[in-house]
Amino acid sequence: MDSTNKKMLKQLLWNGCLGVVICATGFGGFPAYSQPGEMIAQSSSEMAAKDISQQELEKFAKAIADLRAIDEQTQQRMIEAVQATGMSPEEFMEIGKQEDTQMNLSADKQMQFEEALEAVRDLNEEDRKKKRVAVQEAGLEISRFNEIGRIVENNRDLQKQVVEILSR
Repeated sequence: MDSTNKKMLKQLLWNGCLGVVICATGFGGFPAYSQPGEMIAQSSSEMAAKDISQQELEKFAKAIADLRAIDEQTQQRMIEAVQATGMSPEEFMEIGKQEDTQMNLSADKQMQFEEALEAVRDLNEEDRKKKRVAVQEAGLEISRFNEIGRIVENNRDLQKQVVEILSR
């Protein structure tokens, strides 16, 4: 497998979210900040937090919930697509992780992998489109969603508010 396919696979497997914040909120945790430099960033985020209305925070949380649902659905569809080629998801991931080493795959296994990779690529593209629509349907532009995400990521109070909204 050439390095372009390996890099693309890695992106498909590890970057399924619209941003770090989605992943963090999707799994219920936000990073804890304890370093002095990070406290400065948090102070500036407190100023930026004032620019986020409660309504925008509600829209952001709705988008997060919708994106998590899309992620779950896409992950299941990717598993099914990989299995349809005759490979297990674990085998697919293992082959994909072998970035710098040359694996000696049989022609059949290579063909299975390429077929699975193509299916995963297609599903990933569909996933991105669905996520863009979900953010817009929540009432936010993508750029504003990402901006709010960066602010929330660095502001514990906003993180707590988003988690509270999500738990309703």
